Amino acid sequence: MGTITMTLSSPSVVLKDGKGSLTASVTNGTAASARVVLGAFPGGSASKTYTDVPDPLRTIAAGATEQYLVTFDTTGAAPGSYPVKLIAYSADDAPEDYADQARVVALEVPAPPTPAPTPGFPWLWVILGVVALLAVVGGVLWFLFKDATVPPVVGKPQTEAVQLLKDAGFGTSVTEKESTEPAGTVVRQDPEGGRTVGRGSTVTLEVAVPLRTTVPAVLGATVESAKSQFAAAKIQLDFTAGSTCNKSPELSLQRCVVLGVNPDVGSRVNLNALVLVRTELRSKIFIDNNTFPNICKTTECVKLGG
Repeated sequence: MGTITMTLSSPSVVLKDGKGSLTASVTNGTAASARVVLGAFPGGSASKTYTDVPDPLRTIAAGATEQYLVTFDTTGAAPGSYPVKLIAYSADDAPEDYADQARVVALEVPAPPTPAPTPGFPWLWVILGVVALLAVVGGVLWFLFKDATVPPVVGKPQTEAVQLLKDAGFGTSVTEKESTEPAGTVVRQDPEGGRTVGRGSTVTLEVAVPLRTTVPAVLGATVESAKSQFAAAKIQLDFTAGSTCNKSPELSLQRCVVLGVNPDVGSRVNLNALVLVRTELRSKIFIDNNTFPNICKTTECVKLGG
């Protein structure tokens, strides 16, 4: 009988998920080629080999070495060590004839890792966080709504007054009031300066705008009457480029009559504003008295349809 020898890449295999492998190197030490089988047999008290050897029967030339990949699968096996006996022998002989050349491989099936304990819900940290948040919110609300003194801003320009109130923690609401004070000056505030009210309250400001007057109803009136009414309303009168007269002729039936006003009658204008009138010289006026009711009160006229 010739010599067939075998070496293993490892004497034991630690399986991962029940699987692993090693390499068996089988050498034909005879003077002629030989058919060699690599077989796996249960070792010790084991009843299974859990082993697979692809292409176990091979013809190996004299003095040559073949590499066998040996795989293991212990899926379902309990944790522990499982011995497997590997024997390389001639196909023309029985495996027992080569028992003294057997190699035992220990298959190590590790116990599954113990799961880490699941940490409990961090109620303490949640409670502490809620308490801290409530403290912050309470502090902010206290600061926003605690009482504060309203700054006095009457007599100051609107922009400066609004900024002073904002810096003190107050909102503002602005209305206009006709006044002799310079335009844009605060003439009244509510609440008054120096009062203590809740921070965040709204302070109403009355801001000066120029005094105004109303353009009188002078359509159809004589220019003399229009001038008198404009003077009483503290408005300056001037004539448009299309006006044909600026006064009624003396000792004549003709009258210088106002036919248009710019801005319109009833408009609100600043004191001493310039208002333009359009006039014409007329002897008799044919007009609907419902449209210009003042005409027939100030000069001779003939009503339409009359």
